[in-house]
Amino acid sequence: MLTRIILLTALAACAIALPTSNRLRLRAGGPAIKPIPSTCNVTNALPITDCDSTFLPGPSTNDAVLYYAYYDSLSTNTTSLAEQCLQQCYGFGDSTQCKAAFWAENMVVPAGYYGSPGGNLETACLMFNRTLTSADFVVAPEGQATSPYAGNIEC
Repeated sequence: MLTRIILLTALAACAIALPTSNRLRLRAGGPAIKPIPSTCNVTNALPITDCDSTFLPGPSTNDAVLYYAYYDSLSTNTTSLAEQCLQQCYGFGDSTQCKAAFWAENMVVPAGYYGSPGGNLETACLMFNRTLTSADFVVAPEGQATSPYAGNIEC
């Protein structure tokens, strides 16, 4: 009897320790931050202007939104946060679906975002399934879309 218990315990321990399949089910959460290889080009998609206006994606991009996130910014390093947004775009799926990312502070959260009424201003990372051009942007209301960054990824 004791031998059976020891044998069953050993078999159970081995079965539990066996590696799992590398095909994990999809789950909630943002795309992984994945460094963009040097073989890819990242180009600025924002309009070049000499005025003090800031820009945000206009209605022409509504059908191209792939993923978006709004959050309270816990860092003051806007360059790093914008770069992480772009790297998350590259990390989306198999690194070919996301073609462009837009990051800015003081973006209006849409109604229904995680059940919220929306309307508050937060940092945003928006990802698109196509490259963006300067024609895709509109002037942001004053105080919104501050410190914007938009980049196209071409690999």
